[in-house]
Amino acid sequence: MEFYIKKCKIKIEFSFILVLSFATLLDVDSLVKLLLFSGVHELAHLLTLILCGGSADSLTFSFYGLALKYSSPLSRIKEFFVILSGPAVNLILYLILKDDINLILFCLNILPVYPLDGGRILNLYSYRISNAVSKVFLVLIIILSFYMIIEYKSFSMLLIAVYLTAYSIMY
Repeated sequence: MEFYIKKCKIKIEFSFILVLSFATLLDVDSLVKLLLFSGVHELAHLLTLILCGGSADSLTFSFYGLALKYSSPLSRIKEFFVILSGPAVNLILYLILKDDINLILFCLNILPVYPLDGGRILNLYSYRISNAVSKVFLVLIIILSFYMIIEYKSFSMLLIAVYLTAYSIMY
């Protein structure tokens, strides 16, 4: 489903509705919190973008959460603050609410892997360094995901690793 609010395209993918449906049926409180705090994360990006004189092109709701896209030309420092605002709000919410989901969102998003916020910040200053660091951290995330499977029978890190690997191959 797609619609526009002013010039910003809002896209809600079927996978997002599927995740919400399962969360509701299974009463998965942590998934609802994850989606809520991911929304607050993207809202922080959006508000900072607007404060810096930019405008959003699209906001997509999908299986992987929410993603804000914009093409507004910003100075490097304004771009830095727009990118940093998402993880910053998760860190602030963690310190106030002591909710581990915000800490996980903060830690995940500051990783220097493109398209995560940490990778985007690094990319602002050097594409070559960003690309190399991103590949190293991607390998480390893949290794960590296999450790998590073996040690804790948890596949969540593998899903993140697959998504980031697929994204890096496509772009």
